[in-house]
Amino acid sequence: MQTSNYFNGKVKKNFDKFFDKTVINRIGRSSDFIRRKPQKITAFNFIIGFIEGYCKGCYTYSQWAAAIGGASGKPVSKQALFERINHASTVNFAKALCMHTIGKKITEVTRNGLLFTTFKRVLLQDSTTLALPQNLRDIYPGNVSHGEQNAVARLQCLINIKTMQWLDIALKSFTSNDQSASKIVLPILQKGDLLIRDLGYFVLGVFEQIEKQQAFYISRLRYGINLYDSKGSLINWKQLCQRKKIVDRRVQIGAEQKLSVRIVMIPLPAVQAAEKIRKAKNTRDRRLNHSDDYYRWLRYNVFITNVEDTTLTAEQIAEVYKVRWQIEILFKSWKSGLGLQKMLHEKCTNIHRVETCIYLMLMLCCLVVQQIYMPYNKKIYEKTGKYLSLLKVCSYVCDTLLLLIQLPSKILQQMLTLHCCYETRNDRINMTELIRKTYA
Repeated sequence: MQTSNYFNGKVKKNFDKFFDKTVINRIGRSSDFIRRKPQKITAFNFIIGFIEGYCKGCYTYSQWAAAIGGASGKPVSKQALFERINHASTVNFAKALCMHTIGKKITEVTRNGLLFTTFKRVLLQDSTTLALPQNLRDIYPGNVSHGEQNAVARLQCLINIKTMQWLDIALKSFTSNDQSASKIVLPILQKGDLLIRDLGYFVLGVFEQIEKQQAFYISRLRYGINLYDSKGSLINWKQLCQRKKIVDRRVQIGAEQKLSVRIVMIPLPAVQAAEKIRKAKNTRDRRLNHSDDYYRWLRYNVFITNVEDTTLTAEQIAEVYKVRWQIEILFKSWKSGLGLQKMLHEKCTNIHRVETCIYLMLMLCCLVVQQIYMPYNKKIYEKTGKYLSLLKVCSYVCDTLLLLIQLPSKILQQMLTLHCCYETRNDRINMTELIRKTYA
């Protein structure tokens, strides 16, 4: 079947449902991607051409142009596509479309939500990196390897885990680290929210501001931070855990701020502690030269929070913090499941093309979560008691999107149940089970 006939049939009709043609064309005009009545490369054809090329593993200008031509029924040259992409308005269009997609409400899923009922929203903030072609290292400076600087982009992300809704995605350079991004959550944070982050975002002033906004946080405690009792006297952390039991008490942290927090220290099983110590000793950065005191610190999970013990016990604090790995699963789903990194190959050297591809892939990732993973995860669980694996869903979509788009809902549900559910395990629980186990 020729591409033009393929897209002029059932698949194109269903593309219109999956990717809202009216919205795409409206954003195309408002972002100046479309400045006059387009003849061949409409905003909508531009998007479905990109999606078709992605699904078939075709990443060149020629292949993308051919896909657009197949959708429009008119031939499109790679030069015409290059001229359209090689402009800031194309990046603005892709970014606006991405931000529109992540801003969509998922009311049909949140209406009956049972997770984390104590908190209004549960936010996870983290970042992931993308390797870029080397010629972009001046725009996206990355790490230095073997004396040569790499080109690396960093995606700063914020997600509401109760709805799997992205609240913010920012494309930065690798050198824009997590600590510098610690404040970007503050304008988004609402009264009653719970924020979960790792040590990279550890800034005492931000914790103080979160509490002033009547929101909550759970974070690991950085080693070496001064601890004080209620009278302002310095505490040696080892004094808190002499009996090798769970520690749960109020302390003040920071030599200047004296921020009042609840500290939770949980001894790790011997095997886990030994593994953490082994990794610390084998670190490639020999400048760290860890002390015996630090290795003893690694035998504990140490958290700080402003959540009261009447809301979450010490054990529950540790369980809730594990949910942070859900965002790591999302990152893996992006890069491995949906193949985001494959789009940024060494021949993809035009900065406008690179940024356009990143934003369009993020848009696709969000649509997969919103239109496939979330609603079908709920339906499949209610019918079979099984949960969908987000990583499996993304991998399956990557291979079969053109087929999935034209399947009836009932058949799609059967296919997802067959190919994308977690396997039953007795030795561990999956991430969805962990979330439901903690607060359902």
